[in-house]
Amino acid sequence: MAIFSKKSLSSAGKDGFSLVEVMVGALILSMVGFGTLSGLLQARRMTQGSINEGTAMTVAQGYLEQMKNMQFSLLDEDSVSELINQGSADTLSVSPNVNDPTAGASSDIDNIKSLDINNTPDDDTDDLKINFVLYVEDITDTSSQVGEARRIILRYSYTDNSLLSGRVVTDTLVTVRSDVPTF
Repeated sequence: MAIFSKKSLSSAGKDGFSLVEVMVGALILSMVGFGTLSGLLQARRMTQGSINEGTAMTVAQGYLEQMKNMQFSLLDEDSVSELINQGSADTLSVSPNVNDPTAGASSDIDNIKSLDINNTPDDDTDDLKINFVLYVEDITDTSSQVGEARRIILRYSYTDNSLLSGRVVTDTLVTVRSDVPTF
């Protein structure tokens, strides 16, 4: 006398998953998980690149704004010393003028500034190091009735390691400052 009928024996394997089905499901799940993780890591690196770019641009614009508002005669010095960077006194040395300031020259004076944008004061390996090159050109033209004026050109560059490529990012900002009498 058999306890099991034919029907119950044939349907016994249909109630669960076989080892092959579990392995295929785990493989698909791991592939989806790996793809998601890769996408998140790439997004994080791109975000860090944007943070670096925005920080460098903001610091460069801050230097230009300070130069536009300082005493005009200080722009004719070999170094611009009445600047503030991260709450501390700062100085930028002025490079000799060249034909193409965006390309630079061997006579450029590098002003390397290190910014701790990751808020890790004990670890300077993750700091953003920006190289500033400053040109101040006298564009006074009395024949055209242009008074005392200076063209201020600030070129900055940094190495962006956020995408693991180590590409050098360079940009140039230009402004004009005139000596306007105040009453």
